Amino acid sequence: MPGTKRGYLTSPNPIKHNFTADADGPAVLLHSETAVEATPFYGAALGAASAVEIAGASDVDLHHSSHVATIAVQAADLESDHRPGVPVAVPPSPVTNRDRFKTGFLPARTCCNLDLCRASAGTKFNLSAVCIAVFPKSSNPDRRYIQLADSTGSVGVTVWNENVNSFSTASVGRLVTLTKVVITNHNGKKALSMARDSSVQQIDDETHTGSTWWLSLLSLAPLSCGAVHDVSDNTMVSVSGVLGHVSCDTKMVQGVPKTLLTLHMVDSSGKLDVRSWNHHSDAFNHHVDAPILLRRVRVTSFAGVKLCELLDGAGSVIETAFPGDAALRKFWRE
Repeated sequence: MPGTKRGYLTSPNPIKHNFTADADGPAVLLHSETAVEATPFYGAALGAASAVEIAGASDVDLHHSSHVATIAVQAADLESDHRPGVPVAVPPSPVTNRDRFKTGFLPARTCCNLDLCRASAGTKFNLSAVCIAVFPKSSNPDRRYIQLADSTGSVGVTVWNENVNSFSTASVGRLVTLTKVVITNHNGKKALSMARDSSVQQIDDETHTGSTWWLSLLSLAPLSCGAVHDVSDNTMVSVSGVLGHVSCDTKMVQGVPKTLLTLHMVDSSGKLDVRSWNHHSDAFNHHVDAPILLRRVRVTSFAGVKLCELLDGAGSVIETAFPGDAALRKFWRE
């Protein structure tokens, strides 16, 4: 009969079966060998499914598009701690031809942790994240490397030509939107690259998830110096301890002498070095032999040793009065 759908037993792929919504009856979800009335509680219908992928089906009868909508449902890996019956968040599926057409024009987005993106090299994405580092510019051609971060991790990208001078230390902490950037793969590691039609914007949007994440870093409980050594690289943390010593070393960077500032912090759990290329020792010398709290610093490693880096501009915040400073003073006197 025209418009008849395959049953479960005659379906070429019984795992991905049809979810039909006829005007004459209630919506019915057919999955495995169970037919249940479709409700928002997909967890009860699919057992302990932890993730459900919804995709618009391509075999919708256009003559009945106003009455029939087909989607494919596939259960992902099971999680042992998932409770059956708990609602699973399922994104709405386009149910009309207009919705399906419009969906094709929505920009794809990714996060700073490219390992979470399954797209292949050459795919273009939009990305909005907070700028945490701006490196010196280079010439022939003009270019500058910047580092962006969000709650998932961090990623770097090189901006070119007219975008080079728009970034400075004042850009740290601002929301950056990259449009149509390309995912590349070099030596098995994913990276971002600007294309001819890519664009860069710095915006101020306090309601954006990236901005709220950036502000939330100021309220993180500070870690001890020893605890930082157990944190993975590129993590944003706060750390407290006694500033035992401040040192400066002059190093040649691309033929130009640069001063590397190192703050040597210590507490009862161990030692930690915090370094910066753009801070001056005069801002820290009067804090020597006193407790100090550094908020929003980036964890990194050098020569197998874990350390932290101060963010430029207003990125990192320094506090001298905080809960626990009395215990640090007592430790330093003992």
